[in-house]
Amino acid sequence: MSQYAFKFISGKYQGGEVEIPDEGELIIGRASDLDLVLVEDMVSRKHAKLIAVGGVLTIMDLGSTNGTFVNGEKIRRADLKKNDRILIGTSILKVIAAAEMTVKPESGGDKAAIKEMMEELANRAPQQTTMSGDLEEVPLPDLLQLFSTNKKSGVLVITGQHRGKIYIKTGQMQAAIIGGEVGLSPMKSICRMLGWEKGAFRLEPYDANAQLKETFQEATESILIEALRQQDEIKRMMGELPPVDAKLALCVPMVPKLGDLKGPELDTLQLVINFNRVKAVIDKTPGTDHEAITNLHKLLREGYIEVE
Repeated sequence: MSQYAFKFISGKYQGGEVEIPDEGELIIGRASDLDLVLVEDMVSRKHAKLIAVGGVLTIMDLGSTNGTFVNGEKIRRADLKKNDRILIGTSILKVIAAAEMTVKPESGGDKAAIKEMMEELANRAPQQTTMSGDLEEVPLPDLLQLFSTNKKSGVLVITGQHRGKIYIKTGQMQAAIIGGEVGLSPMKSICRMLGWEKGAFRLEPYDANAQLKETFQEATESILIEALRQQDEIKRMMGELPPVDAKLALCVPMVPKLGDLKGPELDTLQLVINFNRVKAVIDKTPGTDHEAITNLHKLLREGYIEVE
C-alpha cells in the first residue's frame, strides 16, 4: 500500500479518494487520457503534475490558465506533506495517509479504475459545478484566504448549526451576514463566523443585486488578521468574565467617577442599565464583541458594575 492518498474535500468529486504511488508521476487535468481527470471548465487540459520519489511528493503547475494553489498560495512547484490542501479548479484535494482511506483504494497507476470512480462521483454531483465542502475539513479562515489569493467571486453560504453568508468579489470580502441576526456590523459578524468549526459551505454565484447595508473597507487579508487576533483575545477574556447569562447591575455606591470613562465605555455602561445580561450587552454593542468584552472587563474590574 502506498504512503499517501488524495481525498477530495470540495467540488464535484467530493468524497473521492485516490491512492498516490510512492514512485512515478501522476498528471492531473481535463484531458481524458490523463491519470487523474477533472472535467470542469476551470481545469486546463494538462493542469498539474504530481511527482512521487520514495514517498516524497512534489506538485508542479503545468502552465494552467487558472493556476494551482497549495494551502492558499499559488505555486509553480511545491513539496507536499500530510494535510496539505491543493486547489485545482473548484476541487480541493487533501493529502492524507493512505492508511486513512475510507473507500476501496484505487491504485495510482490504474487509470481505468480511477476514471470510473471519478465519473461516478461526478454523476452524483449537482449539475452546476460549485465549490462546496465541510468546515471541519477546510476551516473558514483558510477558505477565505484561498478565495482571496485566487481572486474568486461569489456568495459563500454556510449551513448547519450556524447559518450565514459572506459576499466576495474578486477575492475581496464585501460583507458578512449571520442568519437571524439583525444589525450586526460586517466585522462583528466575521469575527463570530471565524469561530465556527462545524457546518457545510458552498460558493454560489455573486449576487450583484444584493442590498448590502454595510461593507468592508479593508483588504481581506487585513480583515482576517484582525478578526483572528480579536478571537484569540476573546477566548482568553471570556474565561475571566461572569457566565453569559449572568445579570449585571450598577455598583451602589459607585466609587469611581463616570467622567473617567471614555465614550465607548459609557455606551457599554448604558447597555448594562438597559439589558443587564452579559450576552445581551455583547450582542447589543454596535462594535465588535472584542470591544464589548474589553469594556465589560474594565467596568467590572474598576467597580462600575457588579454581578447581581
